[in-house]
Amino acid sequence: MIDSKGWISLQRKIQDCWIWKEKPFSKGQAWIDMLLLANHSDNEFLLGNELMNVQRGSFITSEVKLSDRWGWSRTKVRAFLELLVNQKMIDKKSDNKKTTLTIVKYSDYQNIETAKEQQKNSEKTSKKHQKNTNNNDNNDNNVNNDNKSNSSRFTPPTLEEVRTYCLERKNTVDASRWVDFYSSKGWMVGKNKMTDWKSAVRTWERGKDSDTRRTNSGNSRTSNDDLTEYYS
Repeated sequence: MIDSKGWISLQRKIQDCWIWKEKPFSKGQAWIDMLLLANHSDNEFLLGNELMNVQRGSFITSEVKLSDRWGWSRTKVRAFLELLVNQKMIDKKSDNKKTTLTIVKYSDYQNIETAKEQQKNSEKTSKKHQKNTNNNDNNDNNVNNDNKSNSSRFTPPTLEEVRTYCLERKNTVDASRWVDFYSSKGWMVGKNKMTDWKSAVRTWERGKDSDTRRTNSGNSRTSNDDLTEYYS
């Protein structure tokens, strides 16, 4: 019944919570209630004039008490206890004074050393999960960086795009020659890869205007290397 799925620390004070006291109990709630009622260490208490020894994992009760505690009929309590006995989940001993119930393999539910070992395993799993999560974060960052790189990659414009932009700017740049020029240069601006073709168009626009002014003044020299090559 117990497997490696781990454990939780459940305080007995949960029995004082309103949500726990709601009746009738479910079978699962009744079973957990029995685990909470069981003594976590050997104990002695006085029943009438008799000193009773109660072992770890056991507790003394009666069908009447459990019936009142769980909100069940005595018949349902008796049937449930018999079911647990048949499933080898509890041992039951009754006499005319009391009923002693013992949780079979109680240490599987309440063992300090087992709990410590499970806690260590849980912490290791948590750290491993955190490491994997960090790796996932790094992977996400890599993906994001790739996306940023992809978004910053230059896509050469079409002739129509350049022509439309030049018309919007009302400049005198020859869109066809502009596209042919930079296509032949592998879309390089000087020694760098072009990143903004509209900016390059505007640069040519200013350079062409400047060249026109220099030509009108008798000086045909331009300071732009690309423009010099373009007009040669």
